[in-house]
Amino acid sequence: MQNTMSEPRRRPLGVTIIASLLGIEGILELLGGVLILVGIFAIGRAVSGHGHTTTGNVVDVIGIVLAIIPLVVGLLTFIFALGLWFLKRWAFWLTVIIEVISLVRHGLEFTQPTHPPIALIVAGMIIPAVVLIYFLVDPNVRNAFFKRG
Repeated sequence: MQNTMSEPRRRPLGVTIIASLLGIEGILELLGGVLILVGIFAIGRAVSGHGHTTTGNVVDVIGIVLAIIPLVVGLLTFIFALGLWFLKRWAFWLTVIIEVISLVRHGLEFTQPTHPPIALIVAGMIIPAVVLIYFLVDPNVRNAFFKRG
């Protein structure tokens, strides 16, 4: 008699490491955004407390705008890490797209007249290249994301 239960998909170690690092990065970005908000509001209150209400309000608005960026990036990064952790196909394709964009962005730095040292450009391309190769070449990664079960 044939077993009709399929074995559960297993997350490859590399995907676990990448998802964990992204999760940590997402949490740190969220904390950074919260710290920016708290710091800016404290500065805005101090300025307002010295009789400069309009300036305090401007500082508050600028702080909110500046804090939104790391808050949104942190939230998206954390969701992205969860997608990798739970082996969601969209997370696989998003990883591939983001790493290709990262490689192209670093490659375009070669065309800039005042580009950083070549060693820094190449160093910035190493991790995206390794992740991209790992995701596209390793059959265990493809099976984990695309195998039904």
